Amino acid sequence: MAFEIKKRIYDSLPASVQSLVGLVPFAWLAGQSYRRTMARGRFFETASRKDVRAYQERMLGAMLDFATSEVPAYRKHRSAVERLSPFEALKEFPPLNKEDVQRDFESYLPRTLRHIPHYEISTGGTSGDRLRLYVDDVSQSVETAFVHRVWSHVGYTPRARKATFRGVTFRDFPPDVYWQANPIYNELQFSPFHMSEKTLDLYARALIRYVPRYLHGYPSAIDYLASHMLQNAMSANMPSIRAVFLTSEACTPAQRQRIEQAFRTRVFPLYGHSERLILAVECEHAQVYHHVPDYGVLEIFAEDGTCCEEDGQRGELVGTGLLNRSMPLIRYRTGDYATRRAYACACGRNWDRFAELEGRWKQDMLLGKTGSRISITALNMHGSVLEHVGRFQYRQTEPGRCSLRVVPAVGFTDADVARIEEAYRAKVRDELDVVVEIVGSIPLTARGKLKAVVRE
Repeated sequence: MAFEIKKRIYDSLPASVQSLVGLVPFAWLAGQSYRRTMARGRFFETASRKDVRAYQERMLGAMLDFATSEVPAYRKHRSAVERLSPFEALKEFPPLNKEDVQRDFESYLPRTLRHIPHYEISTGGTSGDRLRLYVDDVSQSVETAFVHRVWSHVGYTPRARKATFRGVTFRDFPPDVYWQANPIYNELQFSPFHMSEKTLDLYARALIRYVPRYLHGYPSAIDYLASHMLQNAMSANMPSIRAVFLTSEACTPAQRQRIEQAFRTRVFPLYGHSERLILAVECEHAQVYHHVPDYGVLEIFAEDGTCCEEDGQRGELVGTGLLNRSMPLIRYRTGDYATRRAYACACGRNWDRFAELEGRWKQDMLLGKTGSRISITALNMHGSVLEHVGRFQYRQTEPGRCSLRVVPAVGFTDADVARIEEAYRAKVRDELDVVVEIVGSIPLTARGKLKAVVRE
């Protein structure tokens, strides 16, 4: 059963039944793929560099063999895969970007796709130009296992109490309650859509009562609360937080400093993306990212197209997935840039490392009715809600109201308008009215990029 169906069933359950589900050990709920991925992590924590690369080469060889046999876009590279070692064969594939896939989507799907259990997702769309993707049916369980593995570096377990600040769907709130329990992850989910100067005190006090061991969410949301706590001398009342896990947005040095000061702990940013090619987390010994080796193959391309192999060289992160057969992506350009670091690390892991990350993750904000600052990352629609939309852009001229300017794609109807507006209502409730505005085109910037938010 696809992850989306399972999630809908769980979300529809009464809170009392969800609590019973939460009593089941998470590893059993998540399934065999989760357990297998978790178990494999123990090997990579202590594996030598030689063993790490040998594993990657073996898995890369299998993926290249599959891709050149089954995926039309890659068939022309079959002879290279047959003649060369996997790492050498990989160099024969030209870099790929989102526009290449969008332009010829069907050619990147395996001819045996109907025999591979899968479901459709999309990139988050913070740029207003989404990419449809197919992922294996077990993808979410595997992804969760990888995240749990890297979080375990600072003691996290699936039963650890966690508070989250992310753009999930929220049930109807009672007055002055902007959070909900999610027993399956043993977490209290705080709405990032209702955070304002009028409500932040309620958030802080609820967090203190909850006594979490870890925080997880968008830097923009957690920093907003951290600033409030520092301004009102509330940090001393906060229980001991072991770590703050940040995701989906870039974290500025100023935000990092405020969050670590307010919660008296270390921040750990996680780098990943919907394409599921590169997953990296900061090391507990330094502000340097470790790329998880059994997740994908990491390359860094300099501006002249050469690979950055030496410590200190800087370029674009390029990833090749080792896991997803529903839509293999080989040498996919992420649009994010970083500096390569030598693999040797004080933690003892022999994984690829990079630092000084910069790229696409933005914190463009919309203003809610009560003055809340709503990150467009929190508004991301990862499912099929926008499947008939070519491009879109948020346009705001007054707090609490926003036009979603939409360029229709094939199949777009009035039903899509209703579905899109209802999906946004389910996320933000009455804090932000999102109205679909159909347009023929959306002007690009002088550099040909789509601006995600226009505020006037």
